[in-house]
Amino acid sequence: MLNYEEWLNLSEDEKMRLTDAEMPQIPQAQLTNHLTAAKAEKRDGVIGWTVTQEIRNGSRTLWFAEHKQQEVNGIPMWYRFNPMNGTYEMQIETEPTTEQEPIGSYGTAWMHFMEENHPELVEVMRMQHKFLTTARSVDRSAWEYRELLDRQYEQMYPRPNGTFEENLRWEKTRAFYTDGTVMRERVLIPLTRP
Repeated sequence: MLNYEEWLNLSEDEKMRLTDAEMPQIPQAQLTNHLTAAKAEKRDGVIGWTVTQEIRNGSRTLWFAEHKQQEVNGIPMWYRFNPMNGTYEMQIETEPTTEQEPIGSYGTAWMHFMEENHPELVEVMRMQHKFLTTARSVDRSAWEYRELLDRQYEQMYPRPNGTFEENLRWEKTRAFYTDGTVMRERVLIPLTRP
């Protein structure tokens, strides 16, 4: 039988593959809010918890799905059932910070574009924890597109075998063309999801 900490580290697929005997049960000493028993259980393909709670004239046993969703002002919010106290707790999704996972130059340019031109969309994306994730996606897409454009440009206009100045002029022209195209077609557009 798993303990609760091990249970929390499992994916949903791993949880579904567990047998009834492997499902965790919370020790009574860890239960609060007048709960006397809490055991994980599958019902109709949904994982949840069966809890027993003392009430004034006896006890009651109820089953709660482990996850539930509720819309608040049109935004879907997820809640996870806490079997230790018998309540649902909001699950706040977070995204890696820029220190944990840096954002490249195109993603940063997109962030500045969005903040200056679409602050209302930025506010919603930040509330949904999608702003930095979308910036990283824009950055990856922009760099992949730039590599493609660089290859296409070199095929259409082969690199000269001339002087240093001719090669430098060719490099600047190619960079100007590819960077401008990437900025117009991948970066300076109001995306709201990765």
